[in-house]
Amino acid sequence: MNFPNQIDSKRIILQRPYPPTRELATEIYAEVSDFVDHLGQWLPWASKTYGIEDELSYLKDWCEAHWENEEGFAYMIREKETKKFIGMIDLMKVNQKHKSAEIGFWLTEKATGKGYMVEAVKALENEAFKQGLNRIVIMNDTKNIPSANVAKNAGYHLDGVLREERWSETQNRFRDSNVWSKLKSDQTR
Repeated sequence: MNFPNQIDSKRIILQRPYPPTRELATEIYAEVSDFVDHLGQWLPWASKTYGIEDELSYLKDWCEAHWENEEGFAYMIREKETKKFIGMIDLMKVNQKHKSAEIGFWLTEKATGKGYMVEAVKALENEAFKQGLNRIVIMNDTKNIPSANVAKNAGYHLDGVLREERWSETQNRFRDSNVWSKLKSDQTR
């Protein structure tokens, strides 16, 4: 697979977080640190102990390692006009044999509700389908209505709910997860 370092869309740019420097980790951390409690409801890495070192480790150990192995492709989301960092989107669990992958995402609090994530999902899925994938999945906690709305507004089909699919430390409960999918053939329907 040959994913580009940058994917342009109408209002946003998806940009590979490369090179994984402390400066880049600091930029991302600065945007995340003020609302880590909100993200922590849905993302296990977002906790009170999250810091710049954690972000740098993610950039080096996950983003770069997965990109090199073609198992995942992480992108920063930036506003096209201002170049301001507003979130992350990852194509992960890439399975070339089965031509499938999963998209994960989050936005900064100030960027939510503006349609940026639907635009980012569509830009990344278009590239993934061009690269030969056939099926893309989005999973979200059933209580995470904004994420469910992203999947729905991006044209994904709700395949079903995985009951008590994972444990949430922050919420001290088992989470049910929506499973959404889009097939390459869905783009032409």
